[in-house]
Amino acid sequence: MRIRILECDIKIKRVVSFVSASSNSGKTTLIEKVIKILKGRGLRVAVIKHASAGFDLDKPGKDSWRFQQAGADTVILSGSGRIALMQKVEHEPGLDELARLAGDVEIVIAEGYKNIATNKIEVFRQGVSGERPLSQNDSSYLALVSDKRFAVSIPCFDLDDATGVADLIVRTISR
Repeated sequence: MRIRILECDIKIKRVVSFVSASSNSGKTTLIEKVIKILKGRGLRVAVIKHASAGFDLDKPGKDSWRFQQAGADTVILSGSGRIALMQKVEHEPGLDELARLAGDVEIVIAEGYKNIATNKIEVFRQGVSGERPLSQNDSSYLALVSDKRFAVSIPCFDLDDATGVADLIVRTISR
């Protein structure tokens, strides 16, 4: 199955964010499963990972690290079959800006961005994510994925139901 998303739909429509109240809820594992399912359906998928504590891709002493240390504003690494872009920015880019960088894909999955995302899927793990889901009283969520049942007005999926979550994502971007 192939879905074409028009360029004007690049804004929020094709971006789906997996969020949780805390780390270790299972977001990354669920996203891995969903990516495999979406790719199996012939869709092109990008992932944007929000690293609220920051990150550093480069290793001290490597050429790209040395270029950054010398003051380069942008360093692009290019190799067989992949590229990486590291760029100094004045402000953290929004999801729309990052989605445009994702290129020619039909779906952009974001991990994080719970405060600014619109198409949010909450991942809630009992004993890790707190007492109750963030989505329980928030209409900005598309779905709740959990190992515990809750009374919410949005679709609920078990943590092991990556196929159901992938189906929801395809329906969401196809609207």
